Amino acid sequence: MAKVTLKNVHKYYDDNVAAVDNFNAEIADREFLVLVGPSGCGKSTTLRMIAGLEEISSGELYIGEKLVNDIRPKDRDIAMVFQNYALYPHMTVFENMAFGLKLRKFSKDEINTRVQDAAALLDISALLNRKPKALSGGQRQRVAVGRAIVRNPQVFLFDEPLSNLDAKLRVQTRAEISKLHSRLQTTMIYVTHDQVEAMTMGDRIVVMKDGLIQQVDTPMNLYDYPDNQFVAGFIGNPAMNLIAGKIVRDNGLFFQAGTLRIQLTQNQEKLLSKYLDKEMTFGIRPEDIYEAGTNHGVEARAEAPLTVEVVEPMGNETFLYTTTGADSLTVRLRTGSSIKVNDQVAVVFDLSKIHFFETDTGNAVRAAA
Repeated sequence: MAKVTLKNVHKYYDDNVAAVDNFNAEIADREFLVLVGPSGCGKSTTLRMIAGLEEISSGELYIGEKLVNDIRPKDRDIAMVFQNYALYPHMTVFENMAFGLKLRKFSKDEINTRVQDAAALLDISALLNRKPKALSGGQRQRVAVGRAIVRNPQVFLFDEPLSNLDAKLRVQTRAEISKLHSRLQTTMIYVTHDQVEAMTMGDRIVVMKDGLIQQVDTPMNLYDYPDNQFVAGFIGNPAMNLIAGKIVRDNGLFFQAGTLRIQLTQNQEKLLSKYLDKEMTFGIRPEDIYEAGTNHGVEARAEAPLTVEVVEPMGNETFLYTTTGADSLTVRLRTGSSIKVNDQVAVVFDLSKIHFFETDTGNAVRAAA
């Protein structure tokens, strides 16, 4: 097993566009690291540079203590699972899993042992004589993972391996990959555009945008303490509510955005007094908004009237998509609700859970640690 270190890694294409810009990260031995971000953010390019499938324009890449910039992919002791699985259609499952070992001149006994062990681990022993066309999407994905496992590499790389599966199978398979990591105790680097996958699978997450790292942290720290407005809006489902307004004074400090007016706590006043009369962005997650008059148990100093535009009953919870003036707010109620479209609803905010961001830079405003 090995750690992976990227130092000042850049990737430029011919038109001098930076696909990856100054990427710095150290992935610990046996860590499960997830790269997440929207399409075109550079996450797959970063993974392909680690694999050796893309050349690094500048910077250094280490696997263990070894600089591997100029080492061929097959000599990096990594295994990669691709989005489309890349199985050979004319080969059986056994032959697909054994192919890489045959190229490396392993003995027949060693190949058989490794393939059988990986198949048992992935519960695909009964499929070894089938060809890919006779397999479901989930079974093909397991075969692709099995082909990586038999290599016994230092590092596993996953490039959006669940994107071709249906929603139910994605949930099941991401749990299986997490369990696999626990069993194998090896370093895994996983790329996805799905922030739910990232939150549920990663020990740490790298959030990327436009080739740049936005934040690297544990899932819950990303959720609770986003460094900037992009991370705040990207991590979380439904997304954090973000509303542009100003800090104003009126017998205390308030955040004002149209008809929405929120009185700040004393601690927030100290933090935000220097932003008086300046443009700010207010953020609050849907689950931190409560229907007024209910037993929510939070400090309720902020109340706002909302107009309900869409109601989504989910059984044990209800999502309300509402407006207040020109702004939209998503509210997540923890129980079923009799609220209907076009109802006027008064809500309160948990002031201990609100966030503020500089509108011009997008950076979070919070007290120094």
